[in-house]
Amino acid sequence: MQVNLSFDTESEKVDNLKKLVEALEQLIASREGRTYQPGQKTQPASVAAPIEQKAAPDKTSGGCRVIPYEDMSGKMANIFSGRRI
Repeated sequence: MQVNLSFDTESEKVDNLKKLVEALEQLIASREGRTYQPGQKTQPASVAAPIEQKAAPDKTSGGCRVIPYEDMSGKMANIFSGRRI
């Protein structure tokens, strides 16, 4: 289903805006697989904050550079087989 809306909030009545909100809540409820009960306020789905992954340090505690792992098995196979890269 595709819904295209055009709604002028300045010229439309507040009742029409409330009807639009109710229609959208009903659509959301049907998509979530639950029954819609008019007048019941729906709680917005909590959005979990993305977990930040710690970046690998550029240097070890001893001061050496850290080079990230890269799988080179395909390139090595080409080199050992004599094919051009």
